[in-house]
Amino acid sequence: MKGSKKLLLIGIDQAIPCLLNKFLDTNILPNIAKLRENGVMTEAFSCPPCDTPTNWTTIATGATTAIHGATSFYMHNSGDSFEEGLKFRSRTQLSRYCKAEYIWNVVDKSSLIPFVFNYPSGWPNNFKKGVMSLFTWEIPESYPILMSTSKTYKFDIEDNKKSIQLNISIKNKNFKCNYNKEVFLINLKGNKFDALKLLISEKLGWQTIREKEWSNWIEAIINTNIGQLPCLFKIKLQEIDYEEKYVKIKRSTVYNIKGWAYPETFGDKLIKNVFEYDLPEKHDVEFMMYEGIKKYLISAREESLTLAKTINFAKTDFNWDVCFFHYHPLDTINHNSLAFLFNKSPFYEEDKAKKTLKNVETAYKIVDELIGNLFKTCVDQNTIVCFVSDHGAIPIWKIVNLPHFFIKSGLLKYKWSSKENCYIIDWKKTKVFPYIEPPFIWINLEGRDPKGIVKHSEYDDLKDEVIKILYDIRDPYTNEKLIDLAIKKEDADYLGLNGERIGDIIYFLKPPYSLFDGNLEMLNASRLSKNLFNKPEVYNSQSFFGAHAYFLPKTKFGEYSISVPLILSGPGIKKGEMLKKPVNLVNLAPTFSHLLQIPKPKDSQARVLYEIME
Repeated sequence: MKGSKKLLLIGIDQAIPCLLNKFLDTNILPNIAKLRENGVMTEAFSCPPCDTPTNWTTIATGATTAIHGATSFYMHNSGDSFEEGLKFRSRTQLSRYCKAEYIWNVVDKSSLIPFVFNYPSGWPNNFKKGVMSLFTWEIPESYPILMSTSKTYKFDIEDNKKSIQLNISIKNKNFKCNYNKEVFLINLKGNKFDALKLLISEKLGWQTIREKEWSNWIEAIINTNIGQLPCLFKIKLQEIDYEEKYVKIKRSTVYNIKGWAYPETFGDKLIKNVFEYDLPEKHDVEFMMYEGIKKYLISAREESLTLAKTINFAKTDFNWDVCFFHYHPLDTINHNSLAFLFNKSPFYEEDKAKKTLKNVETAYKIVDELIGNLFKTCVDQNTIVCFVSDHGAIPIWKIVNLPHFFIKSGLLKYKWSSKENCYIIDWKKTKVFPYIEPPFIWINLEGRDPKGIVKHSEYDDLKDEVIKILYDIRDPYTNEKLIDLAIKKEDADYLGLNGERIGDIIYFLKPPYSLFDGNLEMLNASRLSKNLFNKPEVYNSQSFFGAHAYFLPKTKFGEYSISVPLILSGPGIKKGEMLKKPVNLVNLAPTFSHLLQIPKPKDSQARVLYEIME
């Protein structure tokens, strides 16, 4: 198989078709434009819930939510209590909870080499030849990469002493410890100390460091609340005082080697060959950024540059055949921006909209630069390139207090807990329990659920009652209906929502309504603070102004949509074509398999996109 087609999947979280097209039309995204000109572009629909873990898993498996089981960020397993699943945010990204085969496992079994980097699904995975590595996107049951940011220290030189005790603090929110090492002062040019000599490691031995020079990587074992972690950092001799009274030393970023890359030797290589150990120098390309989000955009660009460097390094290091990676900053920016761009929003102001759009434009330019860097280093005539997102987003500005409507109907009961200083659910009197993320309603069914009280004879009638309650929900200020669709699980097969991890009733909102305003506490209806419990039925958003998880895949609001842009280019694919009919993200894995001439993932239920092929 070596020497045949390659695949690079460029996963850009929450890219929105109308924004991408707007920026393409103004000719500010030359690399994405080139990709479009040399391939096929279309619109694609997510699998509901239209959220991150769900759809990156869909893309990688070719399976619907019911089959792969990645139900948004929270997951309820049959037989567990309902609140149990709410304790474990993001476990849907772990490979052991996925019930479908990933395409990269097929790749690995087909004597091709996969590389999966910073991807929100499938962790961990021990390939025969390939590599899986985390980066900025956090996934449970992994270890942190960055242990501590850089810091400068000043050490006094005692009289007649030719050494100092290097006592360097290393700390983050989970631990605090010190690294102690005796370092010798030496003179190389004259009578005054002008260099340090220290033991780097037993393997590398001693190193002499002159002023303004960095050491080699220093190995240190750090005790943390999650055990001992092997770490790497450097030190730089910044200054030895002329009077020889002190030494100023800068300690670099501290990186952990363990538990974020498989094999771990790849993590060690990334630290030593790719990751920055000092503050990077100012890069050549300048983007227009406005205050507030400027710092975030600078950080996002540094992330994109490191992503490109890593993928190129991996290509050189082990010559991957198939690479899947993910870049998230667009999602963050959209969640904070969309209502300010939408002229029908009460938050819209023309001057602010112009500045906000400029920041969003900058984020897309950073994505375009990332793609350009990959074209230069990792893409040749044998490489299929796929630019895709997991979900789009629409502007929102109103928050629905969903539990309130079931409390009012008497189906959901709480009691005050002085000990926990919050309202906790009273399971003895609760018949219906709402999950917020994913948007499911569960019946507390006797015999199925550990604290079930609803008899099977009541089950069907109660589902009908819940659906009626949902459809009757109205905005008290406008009298608008808030629910777009409420459906029983057994009727949701066409949505791919009929598996055991799917709630008894699935619901979807109408824009501009959402259920989340930036506080994770809102996503756990089993316990409510006094503040949340007393919130009105509908209220204005304070933090989140763009959303996606609570809407149908085909939802549009003005020019904004939950659908995503999809561009495919490379050998065997048509050039310069726009498909009129949208496709589904579930179609990608079998299409990739066909193009790579490997078996499709065994749980894939979708078709091959023959219409994109020459």
